[in-house]
Amino acid sequence: LKFPIHSQSSWSWLWHPKSVHHTEYIVILQTLKSTSLSCNMVRAEDDEPSVTRAMTVPAALPPPELHSSQDMLAWKREYNIRLREAEWKRRQEELLTQKQVAWQIERCERENRLQAARETRRREMLEKRVHSRHMEVDRKYKERCRNVEIERKHSAWEEKENARLMEMHSAAKEAQKVREEVLAADKARLCEEQRAAAHDRAEAKRHQQALDAKREENIRKREAERQRKAAEEAQKLKKDHIAHSSKIVSEFTERRSSHLLGARHTTAELPVS
Repeated sequence: LKFPIHSQSSWSWLWHPKSVHHTEYIVILQTLKSTSLSCNMVRAEDDEPSVTRAMTVPAALPPPELHSSQDMLAWKREYNIRLREAEWKRRQEELLTQKQVAWQIERCERENRLQAARETRRREMLEKRVHSRHMEVDRKYKERCRNVEIERKHSAWEEKENARLMEMHSAAKEAQKVREEVLAADKARLCEEQRAAAHDRAEAKRHQQALDAKREENIRKREAERQRKAAEEAQKLKKDHIAHSSKIVSEFTERRSSHLLGARHTTAELPVS
């Protein structure tokens, strides 16, 4: 029977004084050492010849009531059977002990792996928390610096705007003053121009009225002259019309007379039927 012997480096985590199963592992090692010693003794007994084993193992004395050879053989057979049964039981107990030790070691390894994983996880969470805290502190610092810079820029902007507004106000006041002066000058000029224009219009109106009166007088004179001329022309035309009518009547009378005379001569020359 051979128990798997692991190197101490593969179980170095069990030797750590902070390990959870350090004391339990010490007990397991002590059990393992005793089991290994018993296994070595059994292996040595299996390797030695039967004569040497008979020399090392003290033979049990036969009971005094066995005197025949058959009784001696039966007793030896029974003794060997019991010895083999005891050896088998011992080996089974050793196998069970080795399995229990292996199970304990495997359980210790699993629990230590879990503990190491928990420690790793806890360390990662701690590092993550520390990183988050650092990031938060850095963010707050940057935010504070940004707010300070914003306030500084806002103050500078307010000062600049105030100066610009004051300058604009002064310029507006100056421009208003200049504009009022210009407006006053323009108002006075327009008033003078309108006064002059009103005087010119009055003069023009008077002149126009004089012209209109003169024109009316000329029109009246021309109309009287026209009427006079028209009356004279009418008298002349009337006289000319009477003379013309007389002439026409006389001409008509002469033509009528000559026509009647011609008709009479024609009637006289015609033969009587």
